Amino acid sequence: MVAPWFALFEAWAVAKLIRSPGFNRAVQKAYRKINRLPDFEQKNGQGRTGPSSLDHFKDEVKNQFRELTWQKRPPK
Repeated sequence: MVAPWFALFEAWAVAKLIRSPGFNRAVQKAYRKINRLPDFEQKNGQGRTGPSSLDHFKDEVKNQFRELTWQKRPPK
C-alpha cells in the first residue's frame, strides 16, 4: 500500500509538471513533429526582412556619440 503522503506528493508533482511552460513546449514540439505540422516560429533568417532592433540601437548610439564629440556628421 502506498503511503498517503507519497500519493499527495505525486499528485502535486504531476500538476506542477503539466503547468510548466517548458513541458508544454516539448509536448507541442513533439505533437507538431509527429503530425508533420509547420512550426510556429520561423527558422533562423526566414522571418526577418530588415535590420534588427540591436542594429537600430547601435546606429543610434553611434549618432549620439558623434554629436557628443562634435565630429562632423556624415553626408546623407
